Amino acid sequence: MKKQVISLVGGVLLLFSAAFYLGGCETSADTTETNKSTYLTQKETQTIETVKSDKGDTLVASTTIKQEKFFPLQCQELDDVVQKELNSGKFTWKKPKVMLNPYGDAPLSAYILFNTDKAYQIRVTVKGKTAATNVSGVLSKTKKHRIPVIGLYAGTNNKVVLETLNAKGKTLKKKTVRIKTAKLDSRLKDAIRKETIKVKTVKKVKQKNGKIKKKVVYKKQKSVHSAYGLTIISGNSTKCPFAYDEDGNIRWYITHAAGSYGFFPLSNKRFMYQSYDSLTPTEEKAQTTEMMEMDFMGRAYQTYFVRNGIHHEVIEKTPGGNLLVLSSSINQHIEDVVVEIDRKTGREIKALDMQDVFDGTYVNKTDWAHLNTVSYDKEENAVLLSPRNLHAAVKVDWKTNKIKWIIAHPDMFKGTKQEGNVLTPKGDITWQFQPHSIYEIPYDLDNNPNTVHVMLFDNHWQTKRKVKFFDGLTKSNVLVYVVNEKKKTVRQVKVFPGVRSIITSNCAYNKKKNRMFSFGGYLYPLVKGRKGMVYEFDYKTGKKLNQYSTKEYFYRGYEMKIGWKDMAKPMTKRTNYIKGALQGPIAIENSDIPETVIADDKVSFVRKETLLYVNANDHMIDRIRFVGKNNTYRMDYRSAGKGMESKKNQRYSVAVPLSGMKPDTYEIVVRYDGTWYSTGKNVVRNN
Repeated sequence: MKKQVISLVGGVLLLFSAAFYLGGCETSADTTETNKSTYLTQKETQTIETVKSDKGDTLVASTTIKQEKFFPLQCQELDDVVQKELNSGKFTWKKPKVMLNPYGDAPLSAYILFNTDKAYQIRVTVKGKTAATNVSGVLSKTKKHRIPVIGLYAGTNNKVVLETLNAKGKTLKKKTVRIKTAKLDSRLKDAIRKETIKVKTVKKVKQKNGKIKKKVVYKKQKSVHSAYGLTIISGNSTKCPFAYDEDGNIRWYITHAAGSYGFFPLSNKRFMYQSYDSLTPTEEKAQTTEMMEMDFMGRAYQTYFVRNGIHHEVIEKTPGGNLLVLSSSINQHIEDVVVEIDRKTGREIKALDMQDVFDGTYVNKTDWAHLNTVSYDKEENAVLLSPRNLHAAVKVDWKTNKIKWIIAHPDMFKGTKQEGNVLTPKGDITWQFQPHSIYEIPYDLDNNPNTVHVMLFDNHWQTKRKVKFFDGLTKSNVLVYVVNEKKKTVRQVKVFPGVRSIITSNCAYNKKKNRMFSFGGYLYPLVKGRKGMVYEFDYKTGKKLNQYSTKEYFYRGYEMKIGWKDMAKPMTKRTNYIKGALQGPIAIENSDIPETVIADDKVSFVRKETLLYVNANDHMIDRIRFVGKNNTYRMDYRSAGKGMESKKNQRYSVAVPLSGMKPDTYEIVVRYDGTWYSTGKNVVRNN
């Protein structure tokens, strides 16, 4: 007998809710509050469900849905194979074993395995085409050697030099191991190119009549060693993040499917990687809900889930500490929330909604703020934010949510409640427009304890928030400001010019060699068909030292810092490799099961432990029901609106946690493109 349809009371509330909120809700249990800051306090249509590992698959089962393993678990199993080979004792200094790309996602990485009678430190060096492009690291003293190899060339029989070292670091023994690699992934063909820098000079030429004429000559600038040994390019249409050396040769890349924003370095010389494995729909483009902590061997240690998605930034609050993640309210707005996540548990500790920081003057569009960076000042317990669509850099007290100061054109906040927070400009300033990547430079560059230096990538573009005071300049810049927090003033001390990059992009300062890097990730117009441009400047003189172009658009560039000793260790056995929280199903009145079954090419499913991955085109599914014999649950995505027309053919998976449901056997029903369908699939929630 089919289950009773939703009650009359629930139907009345549905009509009321639909009038109030996009798509509405179904029952009185789903009624939403109207307070403007709703990210954590609003009574929503979903529960907040903690995601935990269930390696034994004891909670959820299904005979109709394909089952897969989480990538960190796959890596643990592959790591066991590596360690088993090392522990076999079969491999020696004279006859080592090479395991190329042991985890399947980093084709230019390898392990060299061998045992020695005595404990030695080992230096490993991947020979570059020049001495400056060698990639080298020193490992801890041991008898069992698991040597990580990073920096191989593609399609090459690479030379890798191993040296045993004494206590003073002197070489005792030395040998060369050959490692042959496959051709570069076709997606990376011509991905990076070193550009010739030409210097304009004026030459005096004596003519036949004896007069001297000045002639403009462009000479090739002598090459300068880069401050970075390897540089990473990641995100946007660069789907395989890669690292290149100063000659412009690719020496590392990763093939695991990346989200739009790709790669974020961590203090432990690993990185946080936005996976494309599951996303959540929003009022505009979908955002990934998964990120993995990985190393350059391609090992994934754990996955964090963020229920309302992750976009432009994942950064450590302090080295090794909690994570600050940019997310979305999905309350008619996107890309407007900063979330602090407990590093150990994945639990959301705090969420800062930009509507609690600014007044409503500019809250007139879905993507009204568009946060693209956040960083933390421990001494002041404050965050520095980059709300791109407000043309500003904003420092906010993390405890009180109050603005400390704003760097912006004085007219930007004139007449708003934030007008008094805008720093007073001193001297001539080229103001930023729709900037990206705003950070304090963490060094005292002027011996003044009352000042801080702030750097940003000034895209100098204004399509998202047009203002009357736009200066019309057509170049993008890296800008450096000096903020006197005591006097509430701001000066501009550096402008590093570049070609126009209208979105994405970042900058980075290298103290050791006093260099400034400009990573222009989205050129408009293109430069000789190239979509991205990287510059390296001498910070003091502003002289351009190196230049590289990219075939594809990218999100950011970084220095590659390799954790040699970390990668030489076997992975620690973990049972908690899954952390964080997702929107979970909520109990509703029992409902019926439609007779029509939807085709598998429209909706498909994969199960990973207690998570169900539902795959379909963007916004085609607005509700999912789990109809059991005694219980019914529902996922409701209508608060995400209708999405973007340009994304309607984007196909991705949404992760649904099932561990919070009561034990029962559930048929899966979906509302696809406005019609309810059975899927012919079921899941069992065990006792």
